[in-house]
Amino acid sequence: MAVEFESLQFAAMELADDISSHDKAGLQALSTAHLREQSDARDELYDYVDGLWEKTKTTVPDAGARDEYAGLAGLRDLASILRDTAHEILDGRDD
Repeated sequence: MAVEFESLQFAAMELADDISSHDKAGLQALSTAHLREQSDARDELYDYVDGLWEKTKTTVPDAGARDEYAGLAGLRDLASILRDTAHEILDGRDD
């Protein structure tokens, strides 16, 4: 089943929007030490997926316009949002 590039990226953004309040609440409930671990894990996930995306763009220069790479691009967007949310909560901590 082929899915258009924009629809998977849009789906990733919608998923991030839908889970945002749950994710933020869960992160806020963590101790600072556990929040740092979660932030580090999300950094690693993003770095891994971003690396896959960058490697793909090197071998397939028009990957950003090709539907078969939409899932990877969408996952990269979602990982970025998850990473940024953890950093936002961690940066807001006083302790």
